[in-house]
Amino acid sequence: MKNIINNTKHIAHEHLKGFGFADEQITPLVEMGIKNLTETLTNLKILLDDESLSLEKLDDALHAIKGLLLQLGNADLAEALNAIRLDLSNPNTVTSISKLFFDNTEK
Repeated sequence: MKNIINNTKHIAHEHLKGFGFADEQITPLVEMGIKNLTETLTNLKILLDDESLSLEKLDDALHAIKGLLLQLGNADLAEALNAIRLDLSNPNTVTSISKLFFDNTEK
């Protein structure tokens, strides 16, 4: 998760610069977006660890994360997440989501 947060933070700065925002405007926007993304990913982790996982709650969480990623300019990750969302009933969905966001090999 740490790599995703760091990469998205970098992408967000460049993304917002492309809209002509000044650095002093960008920093608070990115910090708030990263805070929301971190909280939402933490909630997703809790949801994935729940034995009675609700696909509706999972879809809602993934939709929220996709929106945050798009707002922060990380379209590639948002597209990868959307591909997973299209097949939530697949038994490998939880594993795919976990690998995408919570791979323990991150440093």
